[in-house]
Amino acid sequence: MWLGALLVGLLVMLVMRLVFNDAQTQLNATLTNERARLFVAQEVVNGIQGLEKDIYQLVVSPDADALRRVNRHIQDRLDKLEHDLDVWAHGGTTRQLASLNPGGQASVVRAATYRPGEASDERVMEATDIRPLLSKIAERTTLLESRLLQRWQAQKNQNQADFFSIATEVDAFLRHVPLQFERVNENANRLVFSATQHLHELDAEAHAQRQRHQLAEGVMAVLVLLVGGLAVWTYFHNVGQANAQLAQVAADMRAAKEAAEQASRAKSEFVSRMSHELRTPLNAILGFAELLGGERLSPSQNSYVDLINVSGRHLLELINAVLEHAKIEAGGLTLERIDFDLPQLLHDVGAIVGPRAAAKGLEYTTDIAPGLPRWVSDDPTRLRQVLINLLTNATKFTERGTVKLVVGVEPDTQGAGQRLRVSVKDTGIGMNPHALARLFQPFSQADNSITRKFGGTGLGLVISRELVLAMGGDIGVESQPGVGTQFSFWLPLRAGQAPAESTSAAPACAPGDDLPSLVGGRVLLVDDNKINQKLASAMLTRLGLAFDVASDGEQAVARAAHHPYAVALMDMEMPVMDGVTATLHIRALEAKAADAGHPARPLPIIALTANAMAEDRQRCEAAGMNGYIAKPLNLAALQAELRRVMALAPRAG
Repeated sequence: MWLGALLVGLLVMLVMRLVFNDAQTQLNATLTNERARLFVAQEVVNGIQGLEKDIYQLVVSPDADALRRVNRHIQDRLDKLEHDLDVWAHGGTTRQLASLNPGGQASVVRAATYRPGEASDERVMEATDIRPLLSKIAERTTLLESRLLQRWQAQKNQNQADFFSIATEVDAFLRHVPLQFERVNENANRLVFSATQHLHELDAEAHAQRQRHQLAEGVMAVLVLLVGGLAVWTYFHNVGQANAQLAQVAADMRAAKEAAEQASRAKSEFVSRMSHELRTPLNAILGFAELLGGERLSPSQNSYVDLINVSGRHLLELINAVLEHAKIEAGGLTLERIDFDLPQLLHDVGAIVGPRAAAKGLEYTTDIAPGLPRWVSDDPTRLRQVLINLLTNATKFTERGTVKLVVGVEPDTQGAGQRLRVSVKDTGIGMNPHALARLFQPFSQADNSITRKFGGTGLGLVISRELVLAMGGDIGVESQPGVGTQFSFWLPLRAGQAPAESTSAAPACAPGDDLPSLVGGRVLLVDDNKINQKLASAMLTRLGLAFDVASDGEQAVARAAHHPYAVALMDMEMPVMDGVTATLHIRALEAKAADAGHPARPLPIIALTANAMAEDRQRCEAAGMNGYIAKPLNLAALQAELRRVMALAPRAG
């Protein structure tokens, strides 16, 4: 009897539990859907607020390139708002990209799928009220962009009347921006209010339903406890254990998320620092390998030295790529704007890539349009880097056929001028659409089999794309498996000027001149790393130069103050006093001596450092250094820089 009562009670409780769970599941599904609706509404509000901010950013854009970038942001926001309003009215999925850390090196995509319910007609009306307001804002924004471009043109032409007239219109537009956004914000906030209110109602209903379920289960539990208290206790005990496990899992997930965020924040700093630290021992490897190659060795030993050099240079390329990528991610990319000879740059690129292609049995050709200007203004170092990356990539993935560089000029579709159009074509393995989707992603190639066969980090294309975008252009790719691939990019074409003929030529210094006589004295070698000291000492000895060694900047200043050195090789990063600070102290001592009526020949100082970025060179020049050699150090570079600096330096006496 008791067993039958217990079984009946358990059966009734089971049925009640199934019924309650089904009701709760349905209500939870409704709550989830309503939270998705609130998520969509909040995305609409955030999008409108971001749109207003971008409009103000559009007005303060420093140049046309920045204006176009902001305008692209505005168009992206308008497209997303249009999509979110469609989801609000008719259902669908809305996505949000959220950064995991302040630097934005890592991000996560949040998504919510909403399905309209009974009030869909009302929500269609709410969305309809916002659309025409956004369309009007979009039209006014387009007009504003046009007027800003006219204002810059008027400023360039020094047309004050047009400039101030347009500026007045822009000011008037800005005064009306808050009014334009007031109504659309009101409607958007109404979406959030509606979703929030409905969500509160559903929460209250869920709470009441849970209370009813708890009451019913309590009554039934009392009845069952009369005949089966132990079974009921066991049941709730198991439920408690399950809840504790879920809480532990949630805590573990939170801890894992915090650890991932911290690791992402440390990534860029770690990669940049490690890249610098790797260059220091690599300097010794390549330097001593070069010196060893100059000795009398057996054929097998020469082969080993060649392998060390090839492997070391490959490692150096990887380190440079990782360092460049880390710098771009950290927002530290800087560009130059100088006049340079474009055909000569293309010829220099061909001199680098052509032999690599010929070594694989490939034909390397260059097709330059007849109307290509000779002198242009841009960043030649970055342009050369993009071209070499693309051409080297094409050579690597091409087994037979040709690698072709095509350079021409075309009308600028976004302005009244012209733009430079560059294409790199190959007859290599090609890519399918799935592989193309993986391009321009760091540490990624087309697929794993390609990575195993050809190697590489995949950073070359990422860096090329970031450089092209930073220079105001864009890049794309077309490919077909088994046929080949074509990378194309364009850049704004800015006319440059040929350098003026120099009236005072620098002292001539032929490569065959006697270097010790040209230097004319002792060399001061400043480096804290003992291995690098030995390497540089061996190279100076090989060049026939006498030298003294200082282990930090403070020692270098003291030695330079008491000994008339002919030239100094100065490391940048050292304990006690770094190389830049030491150079400033030496220049200050020279200036003090000149003020006291005892002028002396300025000491030529050449930076010798593993800091190989453009801004590092600028720091050295700003401190008063006369030359710059980036590690890994090689004998030819050291000799060439010594010749150049000493040929330009004033003679003692």
